[in-house]
Amino acid sequence: MSERAGGQSGVRDRKRAETRAAIVRAATGLFLERGVTRTSIDDIAAGAGIARRTFFLHFPSKEDVLFHYLESHVRRAADVLDTLPAEAGPEQGVSAVMGELVDLFADPSAGTDALADPRAELVTASRGLPASLIVRLQRAQVDLVEALRGRFPEPAGWPLLSAHLGACMGAAAAAAVAVERPEARAGAIRDAVDRASTGFVG
Repeated sequence: MSERAGGQSGVRDRKRAETRAAIVRAATGLFLERGVTRTSIDDIAAGAGIARRTFFLHFPSKEDVLFHYLESHVRRAADVLDTLPAEAGPEQGVSAVMGELVDLFADPSAGTDALADPRAELVTASRGLPASLIVRLQRAQVDLVEALRGRFPEPAGWPLLSAHLGACMGAAAAAAVAVERPEARAGAIRDAVDRASTGFVG
């Protein structure tokens, strides 16, 4: 790739990131002010200063903005596996991955918890999650399982490893939408993850 082409690619990536960030900012403000159900994609696009069709280049639905952080958090959680000592086992791997996810959720600079209340509203109103979000959450779990399998390559341990991670992620998601007080949410998620791990840690 030429230097000029590389520079153009960098500019495109930066503009794409800026547009995505503008969508997230606009949607966050509107969701907190009006709620998810009373906010339209046209409202978000107008708030972000973009065309409606541009919104769909970044998110398949307005509900997906509620989980805009998911892929980057999963990548950061998977990277934690590289810092584990050589003697660490799968249980420690799952604990490290989940610990990083919970820390990111609780970190104000990550912006994850800002939309926790609208996420809870969505789950309550729709009695579940939209299909597009379910697909993304399943993909996140698959990506983490693959990262864990790469770190712990003994196939005999994979079923238990997958079950351990699934139990922890399910417990975290349930706790996140069940706690009404924002200041108590991170602690409740940590407690739920610890309890879900009980049967898997020897």
